[in-house]
Amino acid sequence: MNRQNGTRAARSRRYVYLSYVLLPFILVGILEGILRLTNVGTRTPLFVAAPATGYLQPNEAVIKRFFFRPDEAPQVRPTATYFLETKPEDGIRIVVQGASTAAGFPFGRAASPGAMLRQRLQRGFPERTVEVIDTAIPAVNSFALLNFADEIVDIEPDAVVIYVGHNEFLGILGVGSALGTGLSPELNRLVLDLRRFNLVEAGFQVYGAAAAASRKGTGTLMEQMAGQKEIPYGSQWFAEGHRQFRENLTLLLETYRRHRIPVFIGTLASNEKDQPPFIPTDLTMSVATPWNDARRSFVAAMATGDGGAATMEASQLVKLAPENAMSWYLQGKAELLKDRSAEARHAFLKAKDLDQLRFRAPESFNDIVRSAALENDATLVDVQQALALASPDRVIGGETMLDHLHPDVEGYFLMADAFFNALVGSGSLGEPSGDVDPDTARSDIPVTEIDRLVGRWRIERSLHGWPFAESGQPYSPPAPKNKIQGIARAWYEGRVSWDEAMSQALDVYVAEMNTGEIIRVATGLAMAYPYRPAPAYLAGSTLLTAGDPERALPFLQRASELEPDDTGYLFTLAEAFAAAGRTADALVVLDRVLKIDPGDSRAPVLKGTLRPGSATGD
Repeated sequence: MNRQNGTRAARSRRYVYLSYVLLPFILVGILEGILRLTNVGTRTPLFVAAPATGYLQPNEAVIKRFFFRPDEAPQVRPTATYFLETKPEDGIRIVVQGASTAAGFPFGRAASPGAMLRQRLQRGFPERTVEVIDTAIPAVNSFALLNFADEIVDIEPDAVVIYVGHNEFLGILGVGSALGTGLSPELNRLVLDLRRFNLVEAGFQVYGAAAAASRKGTGTLMEQMAGQKEIPYGSQWFAEGHRQFRENLTLLLETYRRHRIPVFIGTLASNEKDQPPFIPTDLTMSVATPWNDARRSFVAAMATGDGGAATMEASQLVKLAPENAMSWYLQGKAELLKDRSAEARHAFLKAKDLDQLRFRAPESFNDIVRSAALENDATLVDVQQALALASPDRVIGGETMLDHLHPDVEGYFLMADAFFNALVGSGSLGEPSGDVDPDTARSDIPVTEIDRLVGRWRIERSLHGWPFAESGQPYSPPAPKNKIQGIARAWYEGRVSWDEAMSQALDVYVAEMNTGEIIRVATGLAMAYPYRPAPAYLAGSTLLTAGDPERALPFLQRASELEPDDTGYLFTLAEAFAAAGRTADALVVLDRVLKIDPGDSRAPVLKGTLRPGSATGD
């Protein structure tokens, strides 16, 4: 009996100890459940309900999830791209991930690779619902992309397009960023993962509300980002940036591979030829005098077009200061003067790598992209090569770049073209049935006159600030000379939204009977707002009038689906079917018109031209 009592007592003690151990976890679990039920401490989601029923959109406030105090977050957000909450069975759904280049800066949504890709895919797959969801946000890096991955998986994309790497050092949570935490990559990832729990997020929200602001967003976005302005090549900061990028990118691609989602990831391109190094390494006292003497001789030789002398002086610069980015940049200029493009590009890339202000990714990042793609069955898209092949001497410069790394409209088209070819070439979307050749796609670029004007002004404003100018000079666009420039100025200054600017521009173009711009603006609005029937109808009807019924059909079909009882929409759809040679489809639509409005006078006439003997409407 004593032994049995002792055994029972020991067992009881174990249960008591176990309950002591489990009790905190049980209490935490209960508290977490209560917080979730009451929506307290809910993390800012990536996707939220759109203004139209049945649609979702990227959350404009999602950047706040990376900060303890929401008011410390920079004023950046993803483009409001709308997609169906329930994915269509026949749909093509692609998600774009990246930063400002992936978002189409400085032009905005119209010039983004996602917008150009969507237009191209809609051309190629006119019978399918094409959704290209842009989650790109300026100033973010691989931490944000990795943090978004699970929510992207949940919306079941057919493919993910990735272009990231330039913000790895100075972007949000970057190793040298003023918008960072100072934590290691592992701890940053752990904190972001823990913030998925309502209890942890609520704690951060309480702390953020109580804590004093530690930083203020002043100056340009680049100024706000740059904490450690000098990160020498090969330094500990440099190595940490590489480790951060490699680990985050690997985890990101592994996530999509586990869920069997195809990934198309681009190599990184930047302005090699026409962007001098921002911060070269300081010259030592013993080197400064002979280096400056050699530079003066170099400048004189370049001015006279003496390639031999310029190359000799540039070689001396490199010999005197091989770790100085400017030495290599000037050598690149000399090599170009002698038409030695391969040697010039080598020197320019070396100069970029040695530039201590890390707003352009080093070439070693492209090696990381290539390795990560290979190891995780992702498709590598050589964006850098696409831009180089389109550049004089195969060196990327101002012909396709507006500043240090943002392309012009043609550059963005080349990016989208590279991703389009990779997507279609993979076979994962099926065989396109429409016309998708580059010349046709280039003529359909969705960037309007207003987009181009505002993009030019935005880049000028950026170039007037740090680090392009020592002290930022205020910039103001020129006074408007016509109605379109006035509308563009209003959008640039934030007095109207993009869609308001486009609607006002439509009125101008309609009055001017400018068919080309009507089509460009209307198709842009129709793609941006898939739940609005009016722009879809205007785009389709104008395209039909312009003699392009095949391109008109998807827009007119969407307008008729959104307004199924509008006989005007349906009749124009029937006309488009007829013009495209699809007589049977036209007759079906005309029967719908007559069913809705038996007194419609147009439908019997068109039926009579399509099928003699049917003009009575029977």
